[in-house]
Amino acid sequence: MTDGLQPPEQQEKKSTLWLYVAFIFIVFGAKAVIISNFGSSIPFWDQWDSEADLLYRPWFEGTLRWVDLFSSHNEHRIFTTKIFGLLLLYLNQGVWDPMFEMYVNAAVHTVTLAFLLFLLQKGLHTGTRYTFFFLAALLFAIPYGYENTLAGFQVQFYFLLLFSFLFLWAVTRFGTGSKLWFPVIVFAAFMSFFSLASGVMTIAAGSGTMLIRWLWGIQRTRAAALIIMLLSIAVVTAFYFTPVIPRHAVLRAKTLLDFVIAILQATGGGVLYIPVVLFMIKQLQNKPPVDDHSWFVFSLCLWIAGQILAVAYGRSSGILSSRYLDLLAIGFLLNGYCLLDMLQKAGDGKILKNSIVLWVFLVTGGIGFCIPSITKHIGEKKAVCLRNEENVRTYLATRNYASIQKTPYEEIPYPSAARLKSFLDNNTISFILTPVVNSNNTREGLGFYKTKTRKILYVIGSMLMFLGVALFVVGSIEPRK
Repeated sequence: MTDGLQPPEQQEKKSTLWLYVAFIFIVFGAKAVIISNFGSSIPFWDQWDSEADLLYRPWFEGTLRWVDLFSSHNEHRIFTTKIFGLLLLYLNQGVWDPMFEMYVNAAVHTVTLAFLLFLLQKGLHTGTRYTFFFLAALLFAIPYGYENTLAGFQVQFYFLLLFSFLFLWAVTRFGTGSKLWFPVIVFAAFMSFFSLASGVMTIAAGSGTMLIRWLWGIQRTRAAALIIMLLSIAVVTAFYFTPVIPRHAVLRAKTLLDFVIAILQATGGGVLYIPVVLFMIKQLQNKPPVDDHSWFVFSLCLWIAGQILAVAYGRSSGILSSRYLDLLAIGFLLNGYCLLDMLQKAGDGKILKNSIVLWVFLVTGGIGFCIPSITKHIGEKKAVCLRNEENVRTYLATRNYASIQKTPYEEIPYPSAARLKSFLDNNTISFILTPVVNSNNTREGLGFYKTKTRKILYVIGSMLMFLGVALFVVGSIEPRK
């Protein structure tokens, strides 16, 4: 059967598939290029404690307890990251290579974003869908979240995204027929909180969505009431078990003004989030049925609001730090979706089209303004990592303490030289380091730290980006409905 004779449903699936391929190629390709150019096999700061000393060392020594997987890391309980770290260590034949972690994390992030696009695109028409995927590829190919990209330990942000999207989809589909949604809700809620502390806001967003549907008379059933009650209890319980770190008090918002300023910084003064606000208002006015796709979008709006509030309070002075931008970027994508959704419902509204152009201009202009700074910081980070790696390698080869008795961050990859020395002197920890860090080791694992491997992955990443862009260009030429 030729393409012209295929049913519309099959043609639409085929036209959507290449969009996913193009998006994945561009985003993962960009990450592979960044990692290959600027990544390092030297573990950095928190990795020495939470990975080496509290996870891998007891694992090899046979003293790791299952409760240790749920122990706190700062304000977080990163169960998913610990399990994932042990899995990667096993796959890499017992060699601890942050470069290997970075490449795998890049794949996790890319797949998670593609999963989000899969969930969101269900509410878009074919032509609008192309614009949405193109916007997403542009948004996530830029490495403003380079701190997460270039750190093997930061996968917890990606797991938070993955399980949050799954949870919100399951919550908004609850009551639409299948009984399987309840176990998915429980599983995803658990994994969200045990990925990052702000996973509690994920549960709150799901509970809030169901409560609003109850109050508006859209889903007023006993089962829905039970879920709302259980999720509310889960939110309170999660808050209770979230550790409070006294030394981090300096990072939290000290006054209401600090809190508000942080929110304004994250939302572009509120201007960039006007589409989300308008979407939520229309949702409450229209009261769509419980099985309408728009409820997932609504829950995602509540979710991003919760994430912004959590970071604005917990890290008010650093809300625009690179590590949090992978979360905030979801908000930009969501606002873009809301604009496109309003456009396709409004038809050929000139004012709305002009508003979309203005919004896209503000977002891309802001991103473009940040690119020189991003490039500078990535280059500086690479230079720092090279010095860190050289000093650690020298110490392991000579055991000369002066090699690492230097300025933290700039010269050594840990805040305390004495504490770093204790890690390096531990035979279990030094034994799992890559040969490029510890020249006394001969075990290579999969060899992702090798210069040759990095060059190959750089070429592959570049080719994937080229192919992804080519797919978008070819797709833009073909007529779309």
